[in-house]
Amino acid sequence: MDSTSPFFTIDPMISSRLCNVFEALNGGDWESVVKEDDELLIRLLKQGVENPEDREKIIWDDANLFFLSCVELTKSDQPFPLEAGLSKERFGRFPYGDGSAVTYLREWMREPRRNPEKFEEVTGLMNALDTKLLGTKMNKGAGRLNMRGWLSSKDAKELRKLLVTKAWTPSASEPLDGGCQDAAKHLVALLRAAEKRNCGVLLRVHD
Repeated sequence: MDSTSPFFTIDPMISSRLCNVFEALNGGDWESVVKEDDELLIRLLKQGVENPEDREKIIWDDANLFFLSCVELTKSDQPFPLEAGLSKERFGRFPYGDGSAVTYLREWMREPRRNPEKFEEVTGLMNALDTKLLGTKMNKGAGRLNMRGWLSSKDAKELRKLLVTKAWTPSASEPLDGGCQDAAKHLVALLRAAEKRNCGVLLRVHD
């Protein structure tokens, strides 16, 4: 069991809230964010936070505060996961390296010979999804919460479009035959599910 790779999920997030909460917890003004977002205020009160505007009085660590503030919930305040059929499971534990389809793509996708101008954009979005929270206090939190990065709904839609076009090409030396195409297919399915709900996305690790 020690050799079992982690399981990765793409979680749906409230796109309009992601940037504000991220910046507030990364040295910004938490009080202003809560005062300007009534739905966030109500959500935190429902979660038992007595003084949502005062970051110092919220006992949660930054990672849990970020996640619980931004994750999409149903009307009954239950988790509202993305549905992408078999792609959800196959994306979750990719059969190479650290088990991440995103890591595999970042390592083995290459600039195409034709129309290379979009390659920098696709790699930038992949990097944000995989690393935006690394080096911040929002990366890991209590309860084994482990988050890698996130994209707004706009950026998630753009990444989905870039992955299905000729903005990139697999490396000729990739270790899995068809591995990049397979990883991209499963990621695209999850991004398409997010697009249908007009939500942002978060890459989370379960180990």
